[in-house]
Amino acid sequence: MVVFHLQTVWEGTHTNTPERGPKETDKFGVRVPVGFDAHAEGGRTSTFMQRYGTGGTPWTIVIDKKGKVRINEVTPPDADALIKKIDKVRKGR
Repeated sequence: MVVFHLQTVWEGTHTNTPERGPKETDKFGVRVPVGFDAHAEGGRTSTFMQRYGTGGTPWTIVIDKKGKVRINEVTPPDADALIKKIDKVRKGR
């Protein structure tokens, strides 16, 4: 399984810069690669947000090895609930 943090910009374009994502993950002790996805040309949301229809933050998307989106939703506040959902995907359910 590959996990990474993608900072998408849908508001606060002056403060949500490519440098902010790594600082946020460091602040919370998250040790994963960090990407940055700015607004699409002429759009109100990032390219990633447009492609996957995300609606806010934090948001979780799980894509299986075949490229099928298995989870696409607001990240639940309960980490255990998210882990259970991801485990089901990993087990092919």
